[in-house]
Parts: sequence; structure tokens; C-alpha cells
Amino acid sequence: MPGGRGRRRRGKIMRFLQPCLLVLLHRGEAHGYSLLHGLNAFDSQFGGKDPSLVYRSLREMEELGLVASSWDADGSLGPQRRVYRITPEGEAHLAEWIADLRRTRDEIGALVRMYEEVTSGAGSNL
Repeated sequence: MPGGRGRRRRGKIMRFLQPCLLVLLHRGEAHGYSLLHGLNAFDSQFGGKDPSLVYRSLREMEELGLVASSWDADGSLGPQRRVYRITPEGEAHLAEWIADLRRTRDEIGALVRMYEEVTSGAGSNL
């Protein structure tokens, strides 16, 4: 399947991108460029990425009601920029994401512990 693997990877990045953006917006409203820069705190996979991924995700989240935007009225120098902020729906969605990530982390931890118990046994090749 041509391009299938790339599309799956891009889909995973986009799904992880949304909660990362919501966390950044939870700290306070921000312009798209500052959000793009802030993503480096999560993982280097975002560094150097096409900024259109961030703006596309912001548009999708705005359509879903997770974020809202307005034009920066204080942009005295240069072109106007959009300022994004998290909505109450976005706050609730983020809380659900974090709860799900915590459950997943615990499940992965249990799997790793079980694997380590099994592989630390009598000469396992796993």
C-alpha cells in the first residue's frame, strides 16, 4: 500500500499534537508561531515539522469547539496574527486525554514489569 505507513505516522502525530497544543493553551493564549516553538518541550519529533500541521490542527480544534481564536488587536508591528485560547470544552477534552494517557501509562508499566519478570528468569531469549 503506497504511502500507507507515512499516513499512519502523520495521523499519530496529529492525534498527539492536539493534546500538546491544548496543554500549551491551558497555560495561556498564544499565537500559532509560539505554539509551534512550544511543541519542542514535548518531543523533538515536532521540531522542524511543517508549520501547516499545527495550523491545520488548530483549525480542526476550533471547528470542534476545543479552541477559539481572534485577531491580535495589539499587533502594532507587522501583519495581524491569530491568538488562540482553550475553551471550556477544550479543557474538558484535555482532562479526558490526560486520564486516558495515565491509564495507558499504567497498562504499559504493568506489561513491562511482567515482561521483565519473565525475561529475568532462567536464560530466556526474549
